[in-house]
Amino acid sequence: MKISLENQQLSNSISLIQPTCPVLCTTKNENSSDHVAPFSWFIPVSRKPPRVALALLNTPKKQHSLVNIERTNEFVINIPDISLAEKILECASPLKSGESKFERSGFTILPSKYVNANGIDECRANIECKACNFIDVGDHKLIIADILSCQYDTNAYNQDLNPNYNTFTPVIYFGKTNLEHSQAHSFLNSIDLYNIEI
Repeated sequence: MKISLENQQLSNSISLIQPTCPVLCTTKNENSSDHVAPFSWFIPVSRKPPRVALALLNTPKKQHSLVNIERTNEFVINIPDISLAEKILECASPLKSGESKFERSGFTILPSKYVNANGIDECRANIECKACNFIDVGDHKLIIADILSCQYDTNAYNQDLNPNYNTFTPVIYFGKTNLEHSQAHSFLNSIDLYNIEI
């Protein structure tokens, strides 16, 4: 049996598009400090030229990462493994005044080649991006960006750049459950491959 979501409930239909693979997006603050935040609405949109798209909340309150990217046009997409799941949630929680999410998380800075934003050394891959287009799509702004540089851990990816699941478990997020005084976040902790040869 299926039931329908209609009218005001339609915004909840986005939750059906699970699981997602969250990334850690790093940007530069106005004071040149590093900022990090996790996002799941990230996809490739072109191979030639290599381009990606990232959707960030624009209204009712603009996300801090979006403010930074609109100012600099630069960001780094950092691909974590499951060992960083708790740090991903930590990066999603609010800051105290004067606090840095990057420093609070204890990440190691990985200097970038072509953008001012730094990467995260603990992540398995790092993709330097420069925004080339901003599109208002509703309550989010879609950022189209050129990939300027990419580096990856050869233990985590094979020569075809596919994940090596013997050494790398990607972060696969199944969503949250609201409890009485907290939230429970669910991640997939193992991979069982189903291969089809053609």
